[in-house]
Order: sequence, then C-alpha cells, then structure tokens
Amino acid sequence: MSWFPQIGAGSVAQFPINRSRRWRAIANDLEGGERIMLPDLAAGQIEWKLSYQDLVDLEVQAINDLFILSQGEFGAFTFIDPLANLLAWSEDLSQPNWQGGLLQTTAGITNPLGTSNAWSVANPSAGVQSLQQTLSVPGSYVACFSAYLRSDVAGTVTLQFGGPPVTANVGPVWKRAFVSGVGVVGAAQSTFSVGIGAGNTVDVWGLQVEAQPYPSPYKITALPLGIYVETYFGNDELKITSTGVGLSSCEITLSSRV
Repeated sequence: MSWFPQIGAGSVAQFPINRSRRWRAIANDLEGGERIMLPDLAAGQIEWKLSYQDLVDLEVQAINDLFILSQGEFGAFTFIDPLANLLAWSEDLSQPNWQGGLLQTTAGITNPLGTSNAWSVANPSAGVQSLQQTLSVPGSYVACFSAYLRSDVAGTVTLQFGGPPVTANVGPVWKRAFVSGVGVVGAAQSTFSVGIGAGNTVDVWGLQVEAQPYPSPYKITALPLGIYVETYFGNDELKITSTGVGLSSCEITLSSRV
C-alpha cells in the first residue's frame, strides 16, 4: 500500500486546507409520479484541495514518485486526514477498539471542561498495564499521541508508540501530555498506549492521535475515521512550480472514497 507523503517535520498538508464532503442519492421516478430516493452509500467522497509552498527537492520528489506510481488519477493510495483525531471512540473506553488488559475502567468522571466524559482507569495487577489502540498508521509516519491525565495521588504514567515510552507526571490537576515521533519503521500499523503502574488509578480524557508532530485542540470521535485507503489524484497532471533555489510550490486535488 502506498501512502501520501509527509512534508517538513511531519505534516501531511499546509494551511489553507479545503475539504468538501459529497454524498449521492439514487432516484427512481415511477409512472404514477412517485419518486423513490435511496442513499448511494458506496459513492460518498471527500475532495481535498491542498496548497504547498517552499517545498524542498526531496519533498517534491516524494510527491512526484507517488504520482508516477499511481499513474496519475488511476491508482489508489492511502491519505490521512490532516485535521482528524484518528482514534476511534475517544470518550468510550468500553468499545472493542480499546484494549486494556487487566485494567478496570469507570465512566462518568468529570473532565477539565466540567462535563462527565472522562474515565477512571485503575490497575489492580502487580505489573504495568496499558490502555491501547492500534491504527493503520505506518511506522514511518510522524504522529502525535496526546491525552489529558490526572490522579488523586501524585505519580507517573507513560505514553508510547513505536519508540521508547515517554514518562508524564500526574497529580490532582488535569495536565495534557503527549509523545511524538515515528513508529516502527517498516510496520504497517502503529499502537498507541498509556501505561499505568501497578496499583495506580488515573483519570483519562481527550485521547488523540494526529499525523503531525504536535497536538492540536482535542476533537471527540466515535466511529473510526480519518484514514482513507482509497484516495486518488484529481487529475492526470501534476504541476510543480519552481519558486527559488531548491524551493517549489504546487497545488494538488485529491478524492477519497468514504
């Protein structure tokens, strides 16, 4: 599977980003004048209009290589929504997307906004246990995993994906922690986890994964969205403009099936 390349320190796109969603319905007009309409669920699309400035030669080459490999608008590749929280069910840890081992989770905890959407995660075992979710994010991609954390008792938790875990201090005040970098090179998936020590209880809210090096404002999620495995270039021409020594710009239109 081919992936749309990241640029710079690990971004999929530059601002401004134009994203439009399209739906289609099938209409059947009967002889008696009645019209029956049904949604064509397989025809949903998201169109992306991406503008890039000050691309260096290696970034231009990566985009051009994917364009050639895809044979213009013919072949599909995977595109990650640069605006999305990629985790599924970010505020429902009971969903099967989340794996918790021996951890015990309790809903209804007050979050930093004053609503009861946070979770208490307790580890009654004798060893470290992890709350984790695996996503189809390639190990070569830069990603950021963040979460809001607190605990009645001061302690530490770990956040991890790919490389070594990052330790975050927790206490009675909500604090956002994050880990960023690349995953396991060559892996087709990445696992994002919060490690909780033996006998510890931590409140968790605002879990988020993004295809960029730093966290953006938290976005609640439900069904998994944001990784589009059927994405195509919008035309058979890739126009790249040289703007200076070793620098280029381009505008790209993509279409993702949803």
